Order: sequence, then C-alpha cells, then structure tokens
Amino acid sequence: MPHVIVKLYKGRSGQQKKVLADKITEDVIAVTECKETAVSIAFEEFEPADWAEKVYRPDILEGKGELIKEPGYDPFVETGEKQESREEDLMAYVREAAEAATREDTTGNFNPMSWLDLELEDNPHSFDSFFDTPWDELSDEEKGKRMMAIRRVL
Repeated sequence: MPHVIVKLYKGRSGQQKKVLADKITEDVIAVTECKETAVSIAFEEFEPADWAEKVYRPDILEGKGELIKEPGYDPFVETGEKQESREEDLMAYVREAAEAATREDTTGNFNPMSWLDLELEDNPHSFDSFFDTPWDELSDEEKGKRMMAIRRVL
C-alpha cells in the first residue's frame, strides 16, 4: 500500500515516467508516512482519441473511487452553436411547460419553481431529450447536477 496508477496520453519517454514516478513516490511517502518499499506505481497510456471513453467516462464520471481532484474539462460537453441551441430549447421547454401549468392552476398560488421541483421528482425523464445521457444511466451526483442545470433555466 499504496499503489498508484497514472493514466496519460502515449508518447512520454521512459525517463519522463521515471522522473514522475520518483516524484510521486516521494510525495506518497511524505503524506502517508509509509516506507518506499510499500509504494508501487504503474502507467497506462492511451491514444488521445480514446481518452474520453477509456479513461474519462469510466474513471471520472462513473469511477468507483473517491474523486478528490476533478479535471477542469469535460470531453462530453458540447461547444458552440449546438450546445447553445440545446440550452435554448431546454429553456423554452421549461418556460412553456411552466406557463401551461400556470394557466391550469385554479388556486391562484402557482409557484414555477415548486412546479419544476415536482416535475423533476415525478417525471425526470421528460428532460432526457435535452441531454446525451438518459436519467436512468446517471449516478446520484450526476442527477443532482442535471437537476441544478434544469433549475437554472427557470
């Protein structure tokens, strides 16, 4: 204990990996107060085109371990006009549904945010068409993030 696996793009030299392994070993010993003989380090190399599906999705999005430091990127986030269009479509859908619910309300006390919370609780699948991953395939953390993203549009 501990065993560290470093996943990175292919192309680093043996010398670069040796230097990185030495630095990681030093820090692991300092933080965990273990002996150098207890530390092991492995490298797994990937082609850049394979990174999203072979590393990011299984290890970062769906990983079983505790992710302590999240990356500052998401290869699955769409950029440009397509992402803006999806956000605009989601915004229009939520607003139109809230307006319809307002018209149907007979109490005169309609609260759009309360309505949205109930809709998210009772029928979260109704928003699937605006996202790449269906509701049932999301982790609890991802479900929370999706709910917050939907709430922001109201």
